[in-house]
Amino acid sequence: MINVNKLPRPNYYGINVFNPTIVSHTFSLSSDDMLIYYEEIFRNRTNKNKPYIDRFNSIEELEEDIYGECHYYWLSYDFKEIYNRLDKQEFLKKINALIKEYGNAVITDDVSLCIKTDESIRLKDWHNSISDEYTWKDTSTEWNK
Repeated sequence: MINVNKLPRPNYYGINVFNPTIVSHTFSLSSDDMLIYYEEIFRNRTNKNKPYIDRFNSIEELEEDIYGECHYYWLSYDFKEIYNRLDKQEFLKKINALIKEYGNAVITDDVSLCIKTDESIRLKDWHNSISDEYTWKDTSTEWNK
């Protein structure tokens, strides 16, 4: 069985995104920043159609998915550079805690959601297998709670 839920968002997400006073951000291992990393990791995993995972087993396994850009408001930062400044063991521990809590995110151009399953699936294949009607009509009320 596959359970579908909303993608968790950092506390700053929402109307405050349009605040024009933000000129820089120092990334850390804070809860909000970890959600930014979680989203980028699973955007990368979805794009490469990687399998659903219960956890990362090693730093090396995790680092395969550390690339691209992280966004804070409208600012973009290189994910690998951010990651290289952080404590890798603590990062692994916190990202695995997010996976345990939320499952895997499926992030494409048209959808961002979290799934939890015990089935052997690939993220992009699963997304492609569900119909637009299911994605947008039947669940939109549930996802927007």
